Amino acid sequence: MTTTDFLDPGRLWLLLVPLGLVVLYVVVLRWRGRAAVRFTQVELLDEVAPQRPKWRRHVVAGLQLLGLAAAVVAVARPVDRDIERTTTEGRILVLFDVSLSMDASDVDPNRFIAAQDAARTFVDEVDQGVEVGLVSFSGAVGVEVDPTLNRTTMINGIDNLELAESTAIGDALAAGTRLLVNAAEPTDGSTETSSDGSSDDTDGETAEDDGPPPGVMVLLTDGETTVGRPTAEGAAEAAAAGIPVYTIAFGTEFGTIVDPESGEIVPVPVRPAELEGIAETTGGQAFVAETGDELADAYDQIQESLGETLGDEIEIVTELTWRWALVAFFLLAAAWALSLWWLRGMV
Repeated sequence: MTTTDFLDPGRLWLLLVPLGLVVLYVVVLRWRGRAAVRFTQVELLDEVAPQRPKWRRHVVAGLQLLGLAAAVVAVARPVDRDIERTTTEGRILVLFDVSLSMDASDVDPNRFIAAQDAARTFVDEVDQGVEVGLVSFSGAVGVEVDPTLNRTTMINGIDNLELAESTAIGDALAAGTRLLVNAAEPTDGSTETSSDGSSDDTDGETAEDDGPPPGVMVLLTDGETTVGRPTAEGAAEAAAAGIPVYTIAFGTEFGTIVDPESGEIVPVPVRPAELEGIAETTGGQAFVAETGDELADAYDQIQESLGETLGDEIEIVTELTWRWALVAFFLLAAAWALSLWWLRGMV
């Protein structure tokens, strides 16, 4: 956000000078108008001043006054102040559970829709200079949106999510880790990912020891791993890459869904135990949300915790004195040139 300020605002009182000249100019015009009316010999007046400048003299006077005003602003030393963040390797990757259990209606209107709403709000509130990506997981893992600064792309990715069978939390953590590591700029001694999905460290140390993490992951789910690699294995891979994982267990113990094949009612209680283990292993934090409002609160707390990944705020001050001085110079130069051209020979 950019704001305009002055280093010496006390000097702006000098604007009273051109303002006073404006008042004086108007007074003189009125006085001269009354004097001209009293001069009854109009033919003699035309001979004395056959080429009265009329409106042109007002243009010249106006340019002179504007030039003086611009000069006063320059003397007050105007500046632009802009808040920026230092560059970091911070990225946020949202891991979104799209298993069938998310269709449970123990959360109004159901877990899936409430989770989409909260995720959209979270993305909107993330600092605009931080990349955000989206990974969905059910029995399979899909990279819906690579880390990007384009919030519209991210929102569209959330809108287009669809439910499917099974839950592969371990695979989602591993895929998210690879995505963040690959998105980060390569540095000497950084963690490399092998073709089998495991992490190899070129110096025998983790990425956490070598420098800032390539990002963080926010994992939203209501269950536990049912297919693929174990959850603990995926968490260990994220920890090896120095990536903290913030987990949200969303739903209640009373959730149920209708089995699409048998038509039977199947209980799908929330399972927070595995998620607590993920947060502990990776250095993140675990949250439990049983309502849409609690989910929004969890995202807000995560947002506050992510401040370290956003970089430090710094103020950029750009002095604009030379611009205003240049404007004053050109205005006064234009007034001088026009007075020579338009008002030559006129007194």
